[in-house]
Parts: sequence; structure tokens; C-alpha cells
Amino acid sequence: MFSTHIIIVNYNAGDWLIRSVRSALAFSSGQITIVDNASRDNSIANARAEFSGQTRLNWIENTDNRGFAAANNQVLETLEADFAVLMNPDCEINEQSLPLILDAFSARPTMGIASCRILNEDGSLQATCRRCFPTPWSALVRILQLHKLFPQYQRFANFDYGDDVNKDTETQAVEAISGAFMVVKKTALKQVGLLDQAYFMHCEDLDWCKRFEQHGLEVGFVSGASVLHAKGVSSASRPIKVLWTLHLGMNRFFDTHYSMQYSWPLRYLVKLGIGLSFLARSALTLFRGILPSRVKS
Repeated sequence: MFSTHIIIVNYNAGDWLIRSVRSALAFSSGQITIVDNASRDNSIANARAEFSGQTRLNWIENTDNRGFAAANNQVLETLEADFAVLMNPDCEINEQSLPLILDAFSARPTMGIASCRILNEDGSLQATCRRCFPTPWSALVRILQLHKLFPQYQRFANFDYGDDVNKDTETQAVEAISGAFMVVKKTALKQVGLLDQAYFMHCEDLDWCKRFEQHGLEVGFVSGASVLHAKGVSSASRPIKVLWTLHLGMNRFFDTHYSMQYSWPLRYLVKLGIGLSFLARSALTLFRGILPSRVKS
């Protein structure tokens, strides 16, 4: 029987942290470590009080926000279990989540990392639970929304796998999975290495999956298993900063994996697109925040 170690990185997750830890205790048997990145709410204090005396729980309270990758690495670098489970504090697992994924690892020896169907609270699928790697062309198409403006042209087709998933489909190899919930094999981790801490939050999961691919290891999607993900709970209080770190991550991913493959005009265009995307999405976020207050007044 495989051993697991669940890692939950918390930042201002509120009551969701208790829900997440409760599900981890109920539907896993190994150690669980909660790494708190200097939360400013009562989430960590309330969780410690709720689960006082639980010997399976380990608590790490950082004095500053180290980011998603660095916080997970605090546990991954000394991992003893056969598998590490990286789980957001706004996620809940169920009784089948881990058993089905661990069975898939047994059936596919070349699989190094895997995830499953990640569901919204209404039961709908989050399309980002299985993704294709962004390329300069696909990034440009998405930034300019060409796939929506010209849906009849295959050249501008959306580059994701889509949200049509049959839960009875066998495990499949995909390019990338979501960092909201990832299960990684220890032996594969030794080959690929830890998460890249230069990513503060966002795109470190894409980078990790790319590195697994480069080491000849499969990135698996186990459609029979599922987890619930509230999405954005920790990000709600700082939307512009989250957008900033997202676009920094996009820039780093491009520089790391693609910059040397393309001429300088295309590199310049991609970076310009990333910058314009940040400005446009930030403006839209600010507008959405201002509009409700005006309506109320």
C-alpha cells in the first residue's frame, strides 16, 4: 500500500481551510502538513483550534508570504512518503480521489505526476484541470480572444482540452494539469526536482509539468476521480497582485521554455502581449470592483 503526504499551502483561506483539512483527514491515512504563508485572517488559528490534538497534522507558520512553490518545497525537500499530494486550501477530496489516482500510478509506471476532474461547487468542470502548454501562437490567440472572434477558423481554435470529460474514460496522458490538486510520485520527484521557486504563484504547475515531460515522465489525468475546488478563495482580497504574479509567471515560462526557439520580433510580440493582457485584465477587474459600489450608491 502506498503512503501519501498531503501538503496544503494556506493564505487567507478563511473557513475553507477547515473544510479542506477535514476532508484530508477523512479520506487519507498519511501525514498532512499545513504551510501558512503569513495569513492575515483567522484561518490558521481557527484550524489549529478545530483540529487540536490531531497527531497526523503538522503545522508550519511562515513569517512572510513565500509563495506557492517555495511553501510546498518546504515539505517536498524532505518527503518520505511514496507520494506527495499538493492540495489548495479551497479544495475538498472525497473517498475515491486518492485511491483511484494511486491505482492509476500502479497501472502506468511511466506516470510521474497526475490530477483528476476538478469541479466547481455547482458540479461543473474547471477546464484548466487538464491543459495544453501555452505557445507564443496560442498565447497570442488567447490574449486577443481570436478563438472567440473567429470560432469558425480552426487556426484560432481554443488550445485547451475543453470541458467535455467522461468520468468513465481511462487515464490519459495530457500536457499539463492544474496546481490546485496534484499528486506526484517521490521517485519521479527525485528525477525532476522541486518546484521552481522563481514562480511566486501561477505557472509553476505548467513549468513542473513541462519538466516532467522533458524527463520522459507522463503527466496523467485520471477522469474517474474528482475533487471540489472553490477557486480563488485566497486570491479574492488581492486581485491585481494575483494578476501581476500570473503574468510574471507567463513571462518566466516563455523565457525558460521558448525564448531561444523564436526570433526577436516574435519574442518582443509575446512579451508585449503579456504586458497588454495584464493592463487589460487589471482595468477590467478594477471596473468590476467600482461598478457595484456605484450601483449601491
